[in-house]
Amino acid sequence: MQKIELKAQWIWCEENKRVNDFVVFRKEFELDEVPKSAVSYIGVDTRYWLKINGKSVAKEGGLFRESMPGSGYVDEVDLADYLKIGKNKIEILAWFYGRGGRNNVNSGYAGLIFECEAIGVYSDSSFLCQRHPAYYTPEDHESSYLYGGGNVGFDNTKPLGKFLPATVYENVWGETYLRPIPLFRYEKPKKYNGKLPYGMWYIATFEVVGKQGEKIRVYSDRYVTNGGPGDEDNVYKNYFHEFTLKEGRNKLSTINPVFGEKICFSREVENVRYIETGYDCDILKLETFEDPLLNRLVKKAARTLYVCMRDNFMDCPDRERGQWIGDVSVQVPQVFYLLSENAVLLVKKAIYDFINNRKSDVLMGNVPGENFLELPAQSLNAISEWGMIAKYVEHSGDTEILKDCFEPMVRYLKLYEMDQDGLVAHRGGGWAWVDHLYNYDTAVIENCWYYSALKFAAKTAGIIQDHSYDGFLQERIASMEKKFDEKFWKGEYYSSSEVVDDRANALAVLSGLCGKEKYGLIRKILIKVFNASVYMENYVLLALCEMGYLEDAYKRMVSRYYNLAVNENSTLWEDFFVLGTKNHAWSGAPATIAYQYFLKNK
Repeated sequence: MQKIELKAQWIWCEENKRVNDFVVFRKEFELDEVPKSAVSYIGVDTRYWLKINGKSVAKEGGLFRESMPGSGYVDEVDLADYLKIGKNKIEILAWFYGRGGRNNVNSGYAGLIFECEAIGVYSDSSFLCQRHPAYYTPEDHESSYLYGGGNVGFDNTKPLGKFLPATVYENVWGETYLRPIPLFRYEKPKKYNGKLPYGMWYIATFEVVGKQGEKIRVYSDRYVTNGGPGDEDNVYKNYFHEFTLKEGRNKLSTINPVFGEKICFSREVENVRYIETGYDCDILKLETFEDPLLNRLVKKAARTLYVCMRDNFMDCPDRERGQWIGDVSVQVPQVFYLLSENAVLLVKKAIYDFINNRKSDVLMGNVPGENFLELPAQSLNAISEWGMIAKYVEHSGDTEILKDCFEPMVRYLKLYEMDQDGLVAHRGGGWAWVDHLYNYDTAVIENCWYYSALKFAAKTAGIIQDHSYDGFLQERIASMEKKFDEKFWKGEYYSSSEVVDDRANALAVLSGLCGKEKYGLIRKILIKVFNASVYMENYVLLALCEMGYLEDAYKRMVSRYYNLAVNENSTLWEDFFVLGTKNHAWSGAPATIAYQYFLKNK
């Protein structure tokens, strides 16, 4: 992360603690000549929209704050192409959420900072501002607590009023870092014909004839989403926009992007257009496979992956938007197969979110953001040979990042204790979750993830030539290799109880604790036991492929994913049984399997 030192001051209107607060800033200045480059740095809590001389420069700036205390980001934007000789005007609309979630942290204070040395403009009290009189918070239906922000109201009867000098505030936001990912992409407006071409993040423009004071609401078909397995009875609400109309024709636009496949209105409207927005990368031309069902799965996986990317990777765009690190470990290989190069920057950010936002030595399962907690099985996954760090290094060749990851990985591994059998003892963490559904064999799964993480740490030590922890790592590796079969091998499968779990046996293979002489027996388990959720199905399929049973992997995959492939939805469900969200990050295993294993055999 690149730290940025700024000379400008943090500004806002009087009182900077209002929730859901919109403020307009203006600054006029004159230029005798236009510089070839006019790099500006803009930071905000939480979002901003920037215009120079009436032309849009940043359609949605700002990057969510981290759960590391006292840190935030600034955007780097070159203004040169928008400047002119003579009088120039900067206009910024800024929105302070005042509300955190699993994807962002609420600092408690609204603020904007702007600096452009090339034109000599620095935010201070010479900036004029006013609290936008049209924006308000609707009275009911608060959106899900799982992500920051809220519902937005706009009163089209209220014009802008008088601008006053901005108030300067002491820096309570801490250090600032250069935004590590590109600004979000906004496409050109397109006519809406009752259904979007696929699931996307969008804003909507429309016209409506109404009476003075009449209200209309705009929302997505994904406005209401149920919880996932085990939480399916709970309902989570997305954002909506509310507009208060003026008499006659109103031309309106939503401002806060939402995800969905349809645009919904509470009354009849006209001339509806949508503007797709998303992370600034492309879905590559996808490989074609002989099986149409497989092609459909890969296409859906690509769309699912793309819409689960914005400030951070997320599990789902309609319910949580949390960067669950287990989900990211499933997503990372897909990034390299399915998306253009810019997407890799978000992978690096996810890794540094995970490493830098740890709490003491504990690697958290869902950072950045509030409501974070440790899920040991997800954290171990992330630092294993099959997790996001290892897969990033494997596909990118970037071993430098390991220098920043190594110490935190080992310190986390040292938090685990070994039991009297010489294996790793159970660590509950904040949530002792290994997978949804039933019959998961926690003891075997934890030992496999832990052993694989030890091996990846040992490999990392060799790559970066840091042998400080060789003794610790090798001692534990040796202990687990000696005791694993003795404790868990039941003659035909691995188990710590009466349960026979496909996930546990798959991880025994992937970790290397299962010898090749047992592959035939493990194969029988993986073709007839179906405990895994969509998340852990990824590792069952990988195990079959790694053992060389590609046909078995294919048959299991098309069987389990059949309903996800053939339904009309453009993205992949959260699970195999239509529970939860219709778009979930951990569901893209078919793309990884198809590209990594099936392409070799085309």
